[in-house]
Amino acid sequence: MKKGIVILAMMVLLAGCSKEGTTPNTNNTGDTGTNTATNESPDASDNSAETVVGYSYESNGVTIPMNVDAAPIIEALGEPVDYFEAASCAFQGLDKIFYYNGFEVGTYPTGDTDFVSYVDFSDDSVTTDKGIYIGSTAAEVTAAYGEDYTEQSGSYIYKLGDTKLTFIIEDEAVTSITYAAIVEGLNN
Repeated sequence: MKKGIVILAMMVLLAGCSKEGTTPNTNNTGDTGTNTATNESPDASDNSAETVVGYSYESNGVTIPMNVDAAPIIEALGEPVDYFEAASCAFQGLDKIFYYNGFEVGTYPTGDTDFVSYVDFSDDSVTTDKGIYIGSTAAEVTAAYGEDYTEQSGSYIYKLGDTKLTFIIEDEAVTSITYAAIVEGLNN
């Protein structure tokens, strides 16, 4: 299963390879929040209340929204367990992956700034804000997040703002959970 998660992470990073020259949607004013509504979330770097609409993951009090500057979030999360970088095929610069206990954070470059691209769960030690974890049932996912999803190759994909929350379901159980940025022209 770990191999599948790594493959999924690389697919997310490489999803834009055929869209060379596109630029991300960097309209970050109004882009963090929780799953169902716009909420005030403190920015990890300065405790200001920037409002962003979309799915976000929280770890130890650090909110991780998509499509925002990754530097203050990575700093607030602390030293990662591991780190990986590779030349981006969709943007100029490096795509980066920061590994933490139970999840990883991927980034994409724009100019001199890295933006949060995705958060991928790596085991069942972490949960969404609605209590869904790797191993939850498909029925628990729809009870928590509703029926307004797109099913694609065994995945339940929920979209909110410029984010999506994907649950891969196999044999009626969640085998993967990924929060991802929807970047203009890529992985829509």
